[in-house]
Amino acid sequence: MTYRTGLLACALIGAGLVMSGGAWAAAGDECVKVLGYEWSGEKQSMDPADMHSGDDAYHTFAVYNRLVDVDDNFKVLPELATEWSSSADGLTWIFKLREGVKFHSGKDFTSADVVYSFKRLLDPALGSGAQAVMAFLDPNGIKAVDKYTVSFTTPKPVSELPVLITNKFTNIVPDGAKHEDLILHEDGTGPFMQEQFTPNAPVRILKKNPNYWQAGLPKADCLRITVAQEPVAAVSAIKAGQVDLVLNVDPSVIPALKDDPNVTLLQTGASNSMTISMWIDTKPFDNPKVREAMKMVVDRQAMIDTVLLGYGEPGADNPVPIPNPASYVKEAPKQDIAGAKKLLAEAGYPDGLSFDLYTAEGVPGMVRMAQVYAEMAKPAGFNINVIVTPAESFWDDVWLKKSIVTSAWSMRPPGEGLAVAYTQNAKWPETHWSRSDYDALLLQANTTVDPAARTKLYQQAGEMLAKEGGLILPMFVHQVVGLRKGCEGYTPLAQNFNLNFENLSCK
Repeated sequence: MTYRTGLLACALIGAGLVMSGGAWAAAGDECVKVLGYEWSGEKQSMDPADMHSGDDAYHTFAVYNRLVDVDDNFKVLPELATEWSSSADGLTWIFKLREGVKFHSGKDFTSADVVYSFKRLLDPALGSGAQAVMAFLDPNGIKAVDKYTVSFTTPKPVSELPVLITNKFTNIVPDGAKHEDLILHEDGTGPFMQEQFTPNAPVRILKKNPNYWQAGLPKADCLRITVAQEPVAAVSAIKAGQVDLVLNVDPSVIPALKDDPNVTLLQTGASNSMTISMWIDTKPFDNPKVREAMKMVVDRQAMIDTVLLGYGEPGADNPVPIPNPASYVKEAPKQDIAGAKKLLAEAGYPDGLSFDLYTAEGVPGMVRMAQVYAEMAKPAGFNINVIVTPAESFWDDVWLKKSIVTSAWSMRPPGEGLAVAYTQNAKWPETHWSRSDYDALLLQANTTVDPAARTKLYQQAGEMLAKEGGLILPMFVHQVVGLRKGCEGYTPLAQNFNLNFENLSCK
């Protein structure tokens, strides 16, 4: 049990797992109550440049806005920008900004804030993960044309620039805002404002922004956001009416909610991926035949049915979902135990291969995925010892520090998904994949104007990563949320860090 979960125990665990009143009747009882999944621990931050995980998104996307938004098909939608267009040569994008918007501090929103926000993200001194996914931008090319117009000029055409700047880091902060201040105190333009927030504390409370630029929103006066990791306790809380919205419902407890007339389950299409990631520069995973054999042992549909109870779809060992035109394959790879066993012998392991696989319940179902994978790999000669580590320390002490781990990634457009952990300047290089030819392929794709040619380049990059890299991506999760009867207006999105709390209301 984590520190934050321990503090919540009196509210969630007791007779029947839920006590009447309890901590839910404390500060924020009049608020709409959201129960999320605990990911970030002590790294929690109000600065969108940090955005370590979905746990940060619960508050970050409630208090800030991006320049533009996207729907589940990555169609670009207006947000702080109302319109955008590119020059004939594709080198310059012009964004017209929404007028009359104010930051929570009362400062007027202008083009200077947009310029500062993007230049700040690209500054190596800040160390934001945004650098790896926005390498196509030139900081010197980001300029304020006038008070409500911004231009982005790039060395090469970037035809998908509006989509590529919808990553999770690009919420707009005021000109001159300091990282050390933003960690604890937000200053956004979003529908809610910070009232109570302490990193690693069990509860955060956000109040309605009375001056929000979108008329009639938000619908709730305040949000009380709590995080925990016990799926059974989450079920009990929403059944008892003590929680209004449960995010990231663990697949293992979906049957307990499925037929409850007081709970509505909503799901997305392909959302976050669940992966097994290995260092390709470290034995035994530096052998391409070992990596290929490890990918061949997976029965992807069986894993979805077992781990996710069917709430998912197969992946093909790269971050692009198979139905996406940018996918290099049209169907999932098939399990081939005999082929994997043969490759393992050719790699020098005729008697099998043993290693430790590190995991934690960092996202719902991750431990079960590791266990199912180990069972699937056994007939091919793999003896995998699954080591379950504490979830609260996994991302800090295990992930990126052990040669093979389980992991998870939010849904992203192809250009961003293929870059975020796999380019040479990636902040989170979990497979140690580092190829200049791969980076060049992605840069070429991002700067190719013709859609068909760009799609083909993404396919080539995905194939290279899938066949040669250290990523096993067996499935994409269909995120499931639980909404209490009497609540409405919330729609889960495939880009699961993009939360639309502003439309949520409860009776």
